[in-house]
Amino acid sequence: MALLLQLLALAGGSLLLTFGANYFIEGAYAIALRAGVSQLFIGVTLVALGTSLPEFFVSLIALIKGSSDISLGNIVGSNICNVGLILGLSALVRPVKSTKSILRFEYPLMATASVLLLIFSLNGTLGRLEGLIYLSMLFLFIWYFAFKAKNVSDQELSQDEPKSSLPRAILVALGGLVALLIGSELFIKAAVNIARLLGISELIIGLSLVALGTSLPELASTLAAVIKGKDDIALGNVVGSNLLNIVFILGVLSSVRSVPVNPQIYRFDIPVMLILTASIFPFTKFYGRIPRIGGLLLFTVYVIYIAAIYAQGRI
Repeated sequence: MALLLQLLALAGGSLLLTFGANYFIEGAYAIALRAGVSQLFIGVTLVALGTSLPEFFVSLIALIKGSSDISLGNIVGSNICNVGLILGLSALVRPVKSTKSILRFEYPLMATASVLLLIFSLNGTLGRLEGLIYLSMLFLFIWYFAFKAKNVSDQELSQDEPKSSLPRAILVALGGLVALLIGSELFIKAAVNIARLLGISELIIGLSLVALGTSLPELASTLAAVIKGKDDIALGNVVGSNLLNIVFILGVLSSVRSVPVNPQIYRFDIPVMLILTASIFPFTKFYGRIPRIGGLLLFTVYVIYIAAIYAQGRI
């Protein structure tokens, strides 16, 4: 009964995180439109960074509460989940096409950030220097898309008008922020309690249940994009999310406070993340898409990985 209650609390926290992120983005989007900010820039910043808000708040609260294994495990586990589970399942539903722009910029930047995470982790902590490096990569990411916006004609941009008054937009954004804070608090408490009830480490919970819960927005949006035939959005969503999980979340967290690194993460989990990250390249480079067999491969690696960390029962 106690375990069931904690699982329900985890699910409730996940729902609050998902709805909170959506409402925060909606409110912030309306505020930005009222302020006359470029719509394309809004998309690059609010929408792109918004998909990482559940991971950010959960990792932040976990780090503040001293559960650094959940904090970093959530980020690494989410990246593994995004490629193995989400992209794998999406490709099984329908082969996911790639675009040259992703291979030219987003993917190399994501791969670089992932390799740097392994290198930075070897000394057992992510400090301010590592955080500043990641924030520099974040600014490079935003600058690149701001630069691309100059080549986009007015006809290519949607002509959305703010549908909400400024007071309502502010209330929606604040409501979303409150839901994110409450959801992350509930989520972390439930995750820690589940780990204790099952007698397993917080790291395993962070890499599996917490990572899956915070990746639900990406799962829903990516599968929806694939079903609608918007393959480039599906792949871009996963690549962009993995990139921002590292450069945005770890960039901010480690710039403010050192993030301890469990040796198990750089010995096993980050290498798995790198293997999955590298697996994307040959399919997209030589075939221009991730076929169903590729999706099956990614999904199989994810299932084996989850089975392995629970079989090891790491404490």
